[in-house]
Amino acid sequence: MPVPSLAPGMATAAPGGGSFLNEKLPADVLALPLFDSTGEAFTLADFAGKYVVITNFLTSCHEICPMTTVNMRDIARALSAVGLASKVAVMEVSVDGERDTAPRLAAYQALFNEKSWIMAGGSTQSLAALWKYFGAPAKKEVFSAADMATLPKDWQTGKSDTYDMMHSDLVIILGPDSTWRWLDLGSPKTSQGDIPAALKAYLTDDGQKNLAAPEEPTWSVGAVLAAITQLTMAG
Repeated sequence: MPVPSLAPGMATAAPGGGSFLNEKLPADVLALPLFDSTGEAFTLADFAGKYVVITNFLTSCHEICPMTTVNMRDIARALSAVGLASKVAVMEVSVDGERDTAPRLAAYQALFNEKSWIMAGGSTQSLAALWKYFGAPAKKEVFSAADMATLPKDWQTGKSDTYDMMHSDLVIILGPDSTWRWLDLGSPKTSQGDIPAALKAYLTDDGQKNLAAPEEPTWSVGAVLAAITQLTMAG
């Protein structure tokens, strides 16, 4: 099925889930400085000519983000298997500029024993501007002493987390011409629920429930792959 040609700002339901869009990214958003897990600097403008699958997360998440990472890993694997890895970049971008340094991102990705997708971070200011544009600004929530005493200890440091970054969950696709082409909202629904043991132990009771059966709405690997297939065929 061909992808409809939409006027800027319009959206239409995608048959596989989510919505197709056609919104040119502003120059200032494309120029926001980010970095990957090796510390190499980049901007979204550097990915002109490729489709880019992007989602938000943080490495200090107790409820949902480990499942987000499972999905992004599986998306990268699937794209590689069908020969689209050179045309589509897969990227997780943090919402936590304070804690998610390049070494922290690298350690988090190492738990998955794979580097087929990009883990990205940035300054607090850059990440706030990026996610504000995409409609998912994050808000810092400081934990009380009681919260800190009951939460699982950090998977890397073994210390109590002092805050969370509350955010909506979404996955988007950018087009080769730096347009926002697709969006899906909700919690990640994994196909098998296989997350690293260190992160499974890091989940709260609510996180364990999200792993077993996330509340609707959800987004899936299949929805992302269906959208990519239609976009690449149309393009």
